[in-house]
Amino acid sequence: MRDGPGVPDRFASRATIRYPRGRPCPTPRRLLPTPKRSPASILVAVLGFAATIGVGFYAGQWVRDRFFVPSAKLEQGDRYRAELRGDEPQFGPSDALVTVVEYSDFQCPFCAKVTDPLKDAMGAYEGDVRLIFKHYPLPGHNLAPPAAQASWAAHQQGKFWEMHDLLFENQKKLDDKSLEGYAQQLGLDVAKFNADRNSDAAKAAVDSDYVSGGKAGATGTPYFLVNGRPYSGSLPAKQWREIFEYEREQARQIENQGTPRAEVYTAMMKDAKAQRGGGGPGKAPSQRDDGPDPSKTYRVPLDARPQFGPDDALVTIVEFSDFQCPFCKRVNASLADVKQNYPSDVRIVFRQRPLAMHQQARIGARAMLAAHRQGKAWEMHDRLFQSPSDMSEETVKSHAKELGLDVPMFELDLAAAETEQMVKDDEAVANRLKSGGTPSFFINGRFLSGAQPYDAFKTLIEEEKAKAQKLVDEGTPRAQVYEKIMAGAEEKPGK
Repeated sequence: MRDGPGVPDRFASRATIRYPRGRPCPTPRRLLPTPKRSPASILVAVLGFAATIGVGFYAGQWVRDRFFVPSAKLEQGDRYRAELRGDEPQFGPSDALVTVVEYSDFQCPFCAKVTDPLKDAMGAYEGDVRLIFKHYPLPGHNLAPPAAQASWAAHQQGKFWEMHDLLFENQKKLDDKSLEGYAQQLGLDVAKFNADRNSDAAKAAVDSDYVSGGKAGATGTPYFLVNGRPYSGSLPAKQWREIFEYEREQARQIENQGTPRAEVYTAMMKDAKAQRGGGGPGKAPSQRDDGPDPSKTYRVPLDARPQFGPDDALVTIVEFSDFQCPFCKRVNASLADVKQNYPSDVRIVFRQRPLAMHQQARIGARAMLAAHRQGKAWEMHDRLFQSPSDMSEETVKSHAKELGLDVPMFELDLAAAETEQMVKDDEAVANRLKSGGTPSFFINGRFLSGAQPYDAFKTLIEEEKAKAQKLVDEGTPRAQVYEKIMAGAEEKPGK
């Protein structure tokens, strides 16, 4: 090796360093041995690194909650009374200032999703919030009633919340064999568990909860009464904390006026309404027929409703939706992928299913149908889902003006009895098909429930597309494929 001028011999074993001629070399620095670290110093370094990561995590969480999660829409109107037997599973003290009554379905993905944010928020109000769990298995979720009865049976042995967590963690495994396996996993007396979950008492408890939920205003899940005020959907922890804070302050006012802490909830319920919405639920789980079987094909008419896609599509998706349902809004991303990936093979037909719990959803339904008369149904559809919290007549008329519609004609159609009848007809079809809540879909007559990911749609679309193509290959014109499928479809679910 050749060293630059002035480089000491002891550097000869290191990489060659060259310096321009006439330029002095830097004075070489003495190489010091790397000091050995003690186990204690290593531990301190590791803990310091972990602390830095932890601080970063919580800082990120704070930023997300502060700037990206909207504040809760606090309910400030009437309170509603949940019918309680007194033996329901409860988490938190009986003298809590805030009582949350949850109506839930073990087959509902959004019920599973809300469990962690709810626990997180309750942890920040330990001692001040209690959760009472009630069952509301939706029609169409055939495994939800037996799962509810299994959790009731676990409750008889003091293991409700452990079973609750297992059922939500294993929503795709709620068959009879799996339920018994969960009982074994929890160390339950399996013979007693099986006897209890199949008993009339278990069915009566689940039926009682379902009827209670209907009176309280539940039409979908998850649904909550927080000190009697209604909330629905899978809310984030930040919004739950804001709701708890608001209700706790109102409860403290009652306590400060002399009401014992343990009697605050009773005092709040004294003037609460006994029923919300109209008419309560349909048949209780042990009384109703089975909902739609996803493996069967049901007759679903189109009736010239708003359509996206060609008339001769091989696959027809009929959607039942509600413009104020957060899950209906969420599923639009999956449907956008369907539209993009199947432009000529799939059409989507939109039918209205405004739920009673969403007070302005019916106006939205009529607004889309009124816009449909002027060829702007999907443009109105998109505007309504952009601002679901404000769907007054004044707002939808403003949408019509912005979309360039003939506003006087839109107003006439919005108020027309014929438009309202179309909404009622859509509801009647949904009820005949026992499609339950929203959103729900029939893909060439096959049932799919909830805000499913794109892959769930893709699986059914591919199956039905192959069947439809076979009909075409056998001589059925593409434009008559859906009519041909419907000719052999079942009229409604049930025995």
